[in-house]
Amino acid sequence: AQPFWLEAVLDQYVLLGHLQEIQVPRVLPSVLRLSPTAMSVEKRVDPDDGEAYTFEELSTFYKGKYKKNEIKAYWEDTCKPVKGKKGAKAKAKGKAKAEPKAKAKAEPKAKAKAKAKAKAEAKAESAPKALGKPATAGQSRSAKPVNVLALTKISKDDLGLLPQPAKPRFKTALVEIYIRDQPYGGADKSSNGHRYDSIPFANGMISAGMSCQLINYVHQEHDTFFEVVKAFDALIVRCN
Repeated sequence: AQPFWLEAVLDQYVLLGHLQEIQVPRVLPSVLRLSPTAMSVEKRVDPDDGEAYTFEELSTFYKGKYKKNEIKAYWEDTCKPVKGKKGAKAKAKGKAKAEPKAKAKAEPKAKAKAKAKAKAEAKAESAPKALGKPATAGQSRSAKPVNVLALTKISKDDLGLLPQPAKPRFKTALVEIYIRDQPYGGADKSSNGHRYDSIPFANGMISAGMSCQLINYVHQEHDTFFEVVKAFDALIVRCN
C-alpha cells in the first residue's frame, strides 16, 4: 500500500492520462523530499560534524543562523541519507546541540536578573538612612570623632545639630570666630554663640555621610588650634 500522499499524486497522473510515463521508483525519492512528514522522520548526515539528524533537529540547531530555505537546501543537497541505524546516537547528539542553545538563551535572562538584583541592592544602600534626632538645648555634639578637648568651646550648645556618623566618609569641622566685645560673639550669632547658618551647613555635611564638628578659633590658642585641626580632612571657615 502506498502512502496517501503518493496515491494522490498517482491519481492526479491517471486523470491526466500520463500513468504510463511514471516510474514509481524514480518518483518516490523526489516526492519524499517534498514531504514534511518524510523529512521529519528521515535522518541525514550533517557534513559539519558527521552526525545524523532529522530535518527538524537540523532546523532547530541552525535556526537564527540561516534562513529556512537555506537550511532546506542544505538538507536536500549537502546532507547525505543515513545508511545504517544511528537513531539513538543522533538523538543524543541533537539534544547535545540543542542544550547549548537553550543555555545561551537562559544566560542573558540570568544575567539580567542578577543585574537587576545588584541595582536594587545598590539603590537600597544609597537610600538615605535615619540620621537620628537633632540636638536639644544644652546638648553638644562636636566633641568627636576628632578629639577637640584641647580647644576652648565658646558656644553654649549645638541645638539642632544631627548626630555625627559612626563611620564618616570624611572628618570635617566648621570653624567659627567669637568677637569678644560683641553680644553673643557678633551680630551674626544666635544666643548660643553659633552663626545662624552654621547648623544647617553642618547638617548638610552629616547628611552626606561626613562628620562636621563645630569649633571656635581663639587667638590665644593659635598653635594648639592648628595642631588639633591636622586630624581633620577639611575645614569650613564661617567668619566675617
